[in-house]
Amino acid sequence: MRTLLCVFLALSLSACDKATEGFSQGFDSAFKTNFRTSFIDSCVKSAGSRGNKSQEELTKLCTCAADGVMKDATVSDLQDVDKIRSKSGPIIEQCVKEAVGLVVDTPARVS
Repeated sequence: MRTLLCVFLALSLSACDKATEGFSQGFDSAFKTNFRTSFIDSCVKSAGSRGNKSQEELTKLCTCAADGVMKDATVSDLQDVDKIRSKSGPIIEQCVKEAVGLVVDTPARVS
């Protein structure tokens, strides 16, 4: 009887760990989805007020920037406003260069 109780208790604790892990993964996924959407929307609004690009071009640039900022970032990283600001500037510049064709994916050949 005692063994059965220990097995039941161990299984219960294991199920709690799995539930907590599942909740954490669900939260992270939802947070990242919402962060990406908010980042793109905010970026498009901000850039649209300062330029003459179409909505489609702005969305493409801002999506590039959002994906760059989010690459390898944890939820904790994305919640750090200062870290996002410092990281997003160079990424946005890179996305703009790629959009206007200043950056090519393949390295230039040296003669």
